[in-house]
Amino acid sequence: MRRLLILTAVYTGHGHKSISDALMERLKAYPDIEVRAIDGFDLMTKVQKVCAEKTYGPITRLPKQAWAFNYAAGMALRQPVQRAVAMMIRHRFEELIREFRPDCILSVHPVFLGSIIDLLEEMNLPIPLVAHEADLIDIADYWFDPRITLVLAPSQEAYDCTIAHGVDPARVRRVGFPVRSRFMNIAPAAPKPAGQPLTITIMSGSEGSGTVRAVARELLAGTDAQVNVICGRNKALRKKLRNALGKRYHGRLNAMGFVDDIQLVMRDSDLLVMRASPNSVMEAVALNKPVILFGQLAGQELHNPQMLAAHGLAEYCPVPAQLPACVARLTANGGEGIERMRASQRAYAPGDAAADTAKLLSDYIRGLDARD
Repeated sequence: MRRLLILTAVYTGHGHKSISDALMERLKAYPDIEVRAIDGFDLMTKVQKVCAEKTYGPITRLPKQAWAFNYAAGMALRQPVQRAVAMMIRHRFEELIREFRPDCILSVHPVFLGSIIDLLEEMNLPIPLVAHEADLIDIADYWFDPRITLVLAPSQEAYDCTIAHGVDPARVRRVGFPVRSRFMNIAPAAPKPAGQPLTITIMSGSEGSGTVRAVARELLAGTDAQVNVICGRNKALRKKLRNALGKRYHGRLNAMGFVDDIQLVMRDSDLLVMRASPNSVMEAVALNKPVILFGQLAGQELHNPQMLAAHGLAEYCPVPAQLPACVARLTANGGEGIERMRASQRAYAPGDAAADTAKLLSDYIRGLDARD
């Protein structure tokens, strides 16, 4: 029995956990590999965890310059950050390694990579570390540590960025972006009666960041659509939407919190309007749902809208006032624009990337015997 330890994160967005969940689901097909996933921030003390993890949401809700500064500072201070993380997780990490005795470690969060390798070297343990990048095109320097054994790049653009930063091509594999099974092969929505208004769902990550209120206001004012807004953990946003727009557009606004069955809400929508979060967009692609992007986080999402639009997977409309016109273009002539986008989505992601990556990981782990 081989053992794989996966390091993920729950509260720094929800994308890292989505990736680890998707891979763990598919790794169940390999009973000779025991898999354990942990939130890397749980290796810290309670106070350290709150300081390191729970500030993510509030920062992403501030004006975009705040996140841009935070991201740039994190890149500039990469080595001190990694040393600090190693110090904070050392005790519990060493206990975990002694108890679980993994043959391989997979991290889907960049902040732990250098720290883990430092600790393994201190422990004199040659456990290979695999990194699964969590972004599509703007890959942070944290992913490029030359001591990482294998890097999994979830797009051609991510692969090219990784190679351009000097990573040995022999250590990089181009894989697809893993999507949780509940977004794959889901039963289609019931047919909509003729003449019924569109259902548009607005999404902006698990923290409800970005210009969501302006987006909702413009879509309610400029279309006759039923508008869902997924506010995630942002309770203040949900309250503000209901107070500012609920009465004015009575019956057409549905401000929702964190939704467990988000795949059903997305499936039952005619259009998805979202921030360019790679996980959310690739889940929409798996559902074959048309997407309009209204913004992105600085740093790791900076060029996502242009990349996704270039592949025909989404439209990019960064000005909220122009969203109704964008909706009108996509739905004109019987929805020709929507059908073109759906065809591009099917061509871009025709299979199950998570299953393919799980097989790659299982082959890699089994092959460790030959390399020992």
